[in-house]
Amino acid sequence: MNKKNAKLPLFLLLISFLVFALAGCWSTGEHTEETVNVELEEAEKVNATIVIYKGDLYISGANQQLLLISDFDYNLNQWAPQVTYITEKNEGKLKITQKEKEKGLFSPVENKWSLIFNQTVPLELNIMMGSGDNHLDLSSINLINLKAAIGTGETALDLTGNYQENIQVYLVGGVGKTTINLPEDIGVRLWIKDGLNRINCDGFSRFGNFYFNSAFDFSERKIYITLFSGLGTIDINLI
Repeated sequence: MNKKNAKLPLFLLLISFLVFALAGCWSTGEHTEETVNVELEEAEKVNATIVIYKGDLYISGANQQLLLISDFDYNLNQWAPQVTYITEKNEGKLKITQKEKEKGLFSPVENKWSLIFNQTVPLELNIMMGSGDNHLDLSSINLINLKAAIGTGETALDLTGNYQENIQVYLVGGVGKTTINLPEDIGVRLWIKDGLNRINCDGFSRFGNFYFNSAFDFSERKIYITLFSGLGTIDINLI
């Protein structure tokens, strides 16, 4: 047997070992459906951080005593979400993070999060989204501030709620299509930073990089949005 043929079985054995090891480390299987409920405790307001590297994110609000009712549906164990919550001086700090961000091998992976928040408690949201579709209906929660980084895929953001305070919103645009719905009867100011997004915002008056809706000068409550645009298309609608 020549040297080249002698090395072939060893090479095939090494490849087989790597395939087995990697498939074992990143095995996918049937969906795991997990529900996590979080008590509000004594918190009078809550700061929530959400990090999802790959998957679909759904956020909404409901009339409930719990701070959060969350459902997670995934088929990669390494992506099991980690949920932590503490309270300090009547302020709750919630963190929901995808455990690891690497992609699975050899099998399709799925990851869906549904987060339903208490609609009464003042809530500050910090969201980092990777690749996936995102449906953020923030119209039925008591939103006070929002910071969000959008990844790839389609994102729908609803900010048409009857908010009790002025709101600061910071958005980093991603790749894909983003739709933002805003209230027509509440003052809205858009500050659009430079970027490559195609931004459609009919119904606004423009002054340089600032855009205002017709209710801005007369509304007691206002939404201030700073948009760092990326790639893709952003449609901004007044509802």
